Amino acid sequence: MKNNREYKIKRIHEDFLLPGEPRFWEGIPAASVDNYLWLDNGYRPRVEARVCYSPSNLYVRFIAYEPRIRVKFTRFQDPVWKDSCVEFFVDPFPEKNVGYINIETNAIGAMLIHIGPDRKTRPAIPAEDLKGLEMVTSVKEPVDGLHGADFWTLAYRMPLSVFEKYYGDRIAPGRQARGNFYKCGDETEIPHYGAWSPIDSPKPDFHLPEFFGHLLFM
Repeated sequence: MKNNREYKIKRIHEDFLLPGEPRFWEGIPAASVDNYLWLDNGYRPRVEARVCYSPSNLYVRFIAYEPRIRVKFTRFQDPVWKDSCVEFFVDPFPEKNVGYINIETNAIGAMLIHIGPDRKTRPAIPAEDLKGLEMVTSVKEPVDGLHGADFWTLAYRMPLSVFEKYYGDRIAPGRQARGNFYKCGDETEIPHYGAWSPIDSPKPDFHLPEFFGHLLFM
């Protein structure tokens, strides 16, 4: 299956404090996670991802319209996909055959992050390699049910040096990458699997880079 979905990652000239002004993020194109797969339970929350980058950092922001969520896991590298979770999988240098980084974050910002070519070959990225990573979330503590708003937000800043360490190259304008944005919750009140770039698989599996969309760093 060939996928031609494309997202253009806007370049900004200066870094900013998280979470960033809503007006600023409105000027960044949205990638809609609108392909809900594998389960026919009617649950299709509206989810948007926005990404931009400066000379030093990659910025990612998600907004998920869910008044009821489940957040149980709180530690780094916990199985956050079981909670109300958003994910960004990215391979900035597909020609190098290093693989992709999967960045999985639940609504309070607990993160799981690995790298590799497929589901089975994915060593974890240690916390010491993520110095400079910052994250801000609208939900501050574990919850199972109403969290007090109609939506929740999550934004993080990842130094581009992380990618340079693992790929041996630096992201720059014109870089043609591959990736996908996801929304899931394997053990939430209503389990769900959403993707930006659609996946043609008979069973739930986000770790299929052949279905990644195109990411263009502007």
